[in-house]
Amino acid sequence: MSSGKEYISLLEKTSRTGWILSFGDIMTLLLTFFIMMIAMQSGEISRIHKWTNDRLDEAEADIRNVIRENNLASFSVYRHSKGVQITISGRSLFNLGEADPLPELHEQLIEISKDIRNLKILHLEESEYRGIIHELNKNALSWNVEIRVEGHTDNIPLGPNLRYRDNWELSAARAQNVMRILQENTGIAENKFAVAGFGEFKPIGDNTTEYGRNMNRRVEIYIDASIQKIQ
Repeated sequence: MSSGKEYISLLEKTSRTGWILSFGDIMTLLLTFFIMMIAMQSGEISRIHKWTNDRLDEAEADIRNVIRENNLASFSVYRHSKGVQITISGRSLFNLGEADPLPELHEQLIEISKDIRNLKILHLEESEYRGIIHELNKNALSWNVEIRVEGHTDNIPLGPNLRYRDNWELSAARAQNVMRILQENTGIAENKFAVAGFGEFKPIGDNTTEYGRNMNRRVEIYIDASIQKIQ
């Protein structure tokens, strides 16, 4: 008799715990499914990231050719994690404590603007990549290019009676003026530009030497690109 009761009790326990086992199996399957989806999406993201980087590499090569062909000695180009970096440095960029580019730099900025406005990265919808851009737009995505201009100075304090309070303000004003020349001569929309001033706080050279201070007195232009959701 007791064995019969034990058997019934075992059945009752099995019926109560069976759903837990089934639920556990379902959750395992769902987890596996989501892991597979994430892996697939990660693969897509990696391919998109590589494609974007390839376009930036093309832009860097084009700008490098422009600098070499036009003998722009004050300009150099690097491939940076923030995009394509164009660095402008040297003695004859700005007067001491002033933010207006000297005539030589002004002319060089106009010259390089002519080529920046024709970069393929800005006109992918008119290139062999127009099919990709069309597909992005169909999926509420857009190809976005941004140009950031960053100003930097050495650490020598500004003298009295100057227009700018400190190197921070001076670096921002220089970046602003360079950005304005680029925008006006490329015809690129104003909302594609951004400006920042860092003063003496991001040196790349030794401020105790004239050579290092010349390196630190610079303007950096970053051309970056990304795929964004259309708002």
